[in-house]
Amino acid sequence: MIAGVILFSYPKVAEMVEDARQQKLEKDWIASFQNVESVSESAPVSPDSDEIGTAENSPEGAAEFMKSYAGAGKVEGILVIDKIGLRLPILEGATNRNLKTTAASIEHTGTAGEIGNYAIAGHRNRTFGRNFNRLDELEAGDQLKVDTGEASYQYTVTEKTLVKPEDVWVLEGDGSSKEITLVTCHPIDNPTHRLIVKGRIIP
Repeated sequence: MIAGVILFSYPKVAEMVEDARQQKLEKDWIASFQNVESVSESAPVSPDSDEIGTAENSPEGAAEFMKSYAGAGKVEGILVIDKIGLRLPILEGATNRNLKTTAASIEHTGTAGEIGNYAIAGHRNRTFGRNFNRLDELEAGDQLKVDTGEASYQYTVTEKTLVKPEDVWVLEGDGSSKEITLVTCHPIDNPTHRLIVKGRIIP
Protein backbone atom coordinates (compact mmCIF):
# COMPACT_ATOMS: atom_id res chain seq x y z
CA MET A 1 0.00 0.00 0.00
CA ILE A 2 2.79 2.41 0.92
CA ALA A 3 4.60 1.53 -2.29
CA GLY A 4 1.40 2.27 -4.19
CA VAL A 5 1.05 5.69 -2.55
CA ILE A 6 4.68 6.52 -3.35
CA LEU A 7 4.26 5.37 -6.95
CA PHE A 8 1.06 7.37 -7.29
CA SER A 9 2.54 10.56 -5.78
CA TYR A 10 5.91 10.42 -7.58
CA PRO A 11 4.79 12.27 -10.75
CA LYS A 12 3.33 15.08 -8.65
CA VAL A 13 6.45 15.38 -6.51
CA ALA A 14 8.66 15.36 -9.60
CA GLU A 15 6.50 18.09 -11.10
CA MET A 16 6.82 20.20 -7.95
CA VAL A 17 10.62 19.80 -7.97
CA GLU A 18 10.79 20.80 -11.62
CA ASP A 19 8.56 23.82 -10.97
CA ALA A 20 10.87 24.90 -8.14
CA ARG A 21 13.90 24.58 -10.42
CA GLN A 22 12.23 26.65 -13.11
CA GLN A 23 11.28 29.35 -10.61
CA LYS A 24 14.85 29.54 -9.31
CA LEU A 25 16.19 29.71 -12.86
CA GLU A 26 13.86 32.58 -13.71
CA LYS A 27 14.74 34.35 -10.45
CA ASP A 28 18.47 34.07 -11.20
CA TRP A 29 18.00 35.33 -14.74
CA ILE A 30 15.92 38.31 -13.62
CA ALA A 31 18.62 39.16 -11.07
CA SER A 32 21.20 39.17 -13.86
CA PHE A 33 19.00 41.47 -15.95
CA GLN A 34 18.62 43.81 -12.98
CA ASN A 35 22.38 43.94 -12.50
CA VAL A 36 22.64 45.43 -15.96
CA GLU A 37 20.43 48.35 -14.83
CA SER A 38 23.22 50.39 -13.31
CA VAL A 39 25.16 50.34 -16.54
CA SER A 40 24.92 54.04 -17.39
CA GLU A 41 26.43 55.05 -14.06
CA SER A 42 29.20 52.47 -14.07
CA ALA A 43 32.72 52.78 -15.36
CA PRO A 44 34.88 49.76 -16.14
CA VAL A 45 37.20 48.80 -13.29
CA SER A 46 40.15 46.97 -14.77
CA PRO A 47 42.51 44.98 -12.54
CA ASP A 48 45.57 46.45 -14.25
CA SER A 49 44.72 49.54 -16.25
CA ASP A 50 41.76 51.57 -17.34
CA GLU A 51 42.92 51.03 -20.90
CA ILE A 52 42.43 47.27 -20.93
CA GLY A 53 39.22 46.21 -22.59
CA THR A 54 39.53 47.83 -25.99
CA ALA A 55 40.77 46.15 -29.14
CA GLU A 56 43.63 48.60 -29.60
CA ASN A 57 45.18 48.20 -26.15
CA SER A 58 44.67 44.50 -25.47
CA PRO A 59 47.32 41.81 -25.85
CA GLU A 60 46.96 39.73 -29.01
CA GLY A 61 46.97 36.34 -27.31
CA ALA A 62 43.72 35.32 -25.63
CA ALA A 63 45.57 33.31 -22.98
CA GLU A 64 47.74 36.29 -21.99
CA PHE A 65 44.77 38.63 -22.02
CA MET A 66 42.82 36.26 -19.76
CA LYS A 67 45.75 36.07 -17.33
CA SER A 68 45.57 39.82 -16.81
CA TYR A 69 42.07 39.35 -15.40
CA ALA A 70 42.84 36.28 -13.31
CA GLY A 71 42.37 38.14 -10.03
CA ALA A 72 38.89 39.33 -10.98
CA GLY A 73 37.29 35.87 -11.06
CA LYS A 74 37.01 32.93 -13.40
CA VAL A 75 37.59 34.05 -16.98
CA GLU A 76 35.67 31.95 -19.49
CA GLY A 77 37.06 33.55 -22.63
CA ILE A 78 37.41 36.70 -24.68
CA LEU A 79 34.55 38.34 -26.59
CA VAL A 80 35.78 39.95 -29.81
CA ILE A 81 33.60 42.10 -32.09
CA ASP A 82 35.79 43.73 -34.72
CA LYS A 83 33.01 45.90 -36.14
CA ILE A 84 32.80 47.95 -32.94
CA GLY A 85 36.43 47.55 -31.83
CA LEU A 86 35.46 45.39 -28.86
CA ARG A 87 37.67 42.91 -27.04
CA LEU A 88 36.54 42.00 -23.53
CA PRO A 89 37.22 39.14 -21.13
CA ILE A 90 34.11 37.22 -20.07
CA LEU A 91 33.88 36.54 -16.35
CA GLU A 92 31.70 33.76 -14.97
CA GLY A 93 28.51 35.12 -13.39
CA ALA A 94 26.76 38.41 -14.19
CA THR A 95 27.13 39.85 -10.69
CA ASN A 96 27.38 43.57 -9.97
CA ARG A 97 31.06 43.15 -9.12
CA ASN A 98 31.89 41.28 -12.33
CA LEU A 99 29.93 43.67 -14.52
CA LYS A 100 31.83 46.62 -13.07
CA THR A 101 34.99 44.97 -14.40
CA THR A 102 33.99 43.61 -17.79
CA ALA A 103 31.37 41.45 -19.54
CA ALA A 104 30.07 38.39 -17.71
CA SER A 105 28.16 35.24 -18.57
CA ILE A 106 24.69 34.74 -17.17
CA GLU A 107 24.49 31.69 -14.95
CA HIS A 108 22.45 28.67 -16.00
CA THR A 109 22.72 29.50 -19.69
CA GLY A 110 24.89 27.80 -22.30
CA THR A 111 28.60 27.34 -22.97
CA ALA A 112 30.65 28.86 -25.77
CA GLY A 113 30.65 26.68 -28.87
CA GLU A 114 28.10 24.20 -27.51
CA ILE A 115 24.43 23.58 -28.28
CA GLY A 116 22.46 25.98 -26.11
CA ASN A 117 22.26 29.72 -25.58
CA TYR A 118 25.47 31.26 -24.19
CA ALA A 119 24.28 34.54 -22.66
CA ILE A 120 26.65 37.40 -21.87
CA ALA A 121 25.72 40.64 -20.11
CA GLY A 122 27.66 43.88 -20.17
CA HIS A 123 27.34 47.47 -18.99
CA ARG A 124 26.57 50.09 -21.61
CA ASN A 125 28.87 52.81 -20.39
CA ARG A 126 28.45 56.41 -21.51
CA THR A 127 32.07 56.53 -22.69
CA PHE A 128 32.20 55.79 -26.41
CA GLY A 129 33.44 52.27 -27.08
CA ARG A 130 33.47 51.17 -23.43
CA ASN A 131 32.06 47.71 -22.74
CA PHE A 132 28.73 47.36 -24.60
CA ASN A 133 28.37 51.08 -25.39
CA ARG A 134 28.28 50.44 -29.18
CA LEU A 135 26.35 47.17 -29.13
CA ASP A 136 23.39 48.84 -30.85
CA GLU A 137 25.51 49.23 -34.01
CA LEU A 138 25.44 45.50 -34.70
CA GLU A 139 23.16 44.18 -37.42
CA ALA A 140 22.13 40.78 -38.77
CA GLY A 141 25.04 39.24 -40.63
CA ASP A 142 27.76 40.84 -38.48
CA GLN A 143 30.38 38.58 -36.95
CA LEU A 144 31.54 38.12 -33.37
CA LYS A 145 33.91 35.64 -31.77
CA VAL A 146 34.44 33.97 -28.43
CA ASP A 147 37.99 32.76 -27.80
CA THR A 148 38.33 30.44 -24.80
CA GLY A 149 42.09 30.09 -25.14
CA GLU A 150 41.60 26.49 -26.24
CA ALA A 151 39.19 27.12 -29.11
CA SER A 152 37.72 30.02 -31.05
CA TYR A 153 34.02 30.15 -31.97
CA GLN A 154 32.64 32.41 -34.69
CA TYR A 155 29.02 33.54 -34.39
CA THR A 156 26.88 35.35 -36.95
CA VAL A 157 24.39 37.92 -35.65
CA THR A 158 20.84 36.85 -36.47
CA GLU A 159 18.74 39.53 -34.80
CA LYS A 160 18.68 42.60 -32.59
CA THR A 161 15.70 43.44 -30.42
CA LEU A 162 14.52 45.30 -27.33
CA VAL A 163 12.77 43.57 -24.45
CA LYS A 164 11.58 44.47 -20.98
CA PRO A 165 13.76 43.53 -17.98
CA GLU A 166 11.40 40.71 -17.06
CA ASP A 167 11.51 39.12 -20.53
CA VAL A 168 14.08 36.50 -19.60
CA TRP A 169 12.74 34.08 -22.23
CA VAL A 170 15.41 35.54 -24.54
CA LEU A 171 17.95 33.52 -22.55
CA GLU A 172 16.38 30.21 -23.52
CA GLY A 173 17.90 28.10 -26.29
CA ASP A 174 16.02 26.34 -29.06
CA GLY A 175 17.50 22.98 -28.11
CA SER A 176 19.43 22.40 -31.30
CA SER A 177 21.48 25.51 -32.19
CA LYS A 178 24.78 26.84 -30.87
CA GLU A 179 23.56 30.29 -29.91
CA ILE A 180 24.87 33.40 -28.20
CA THR A 181 22.91 36.28 -26.65
CA LEU A 182 24.44 39.62 -25.68
CA VAL A 183 22.50 41.69 -23.14
CA THR A 184 22.81 45.33 -22.14
CA CYS A 185 20.48 48.17 -21.16
CA HIS A 186 18.67 50.66 -23.39
CA PRO A 187 18.63 53.58 -23.63
CA ILE A 188 21.90 54.56 -22.00
CA ASP A 189 20.22 57.27 -19.93
CA ASN A 190 17.38 56.05 -17.71
CA PRO A 191 17.26 52.57 -19.24
CA THR A 192 13.83 50.98 -19.37
CA HIS A 193 14.58 48.04 -21.66
CA ARG A 194 17.26 45.51 -22.49
CA LEU A 195 19.03 45.54 -25.82
CA ILE A 196 19.41 41.97 -27.05
CA VAL A 197 21.77 40.85 -29.80
CA LYS A 198 21.43 37.23 -30.80
CA GLY A 199 23.74 35.12 -32.94
CA ARG A 200 24.54 31.54 -33.75
CA ILE A 201 27.25 29.37 -35.18
CA ILE A 202 26.22 28.68 -38.76
CA PRO A 203 27.84 25.52 -40.21
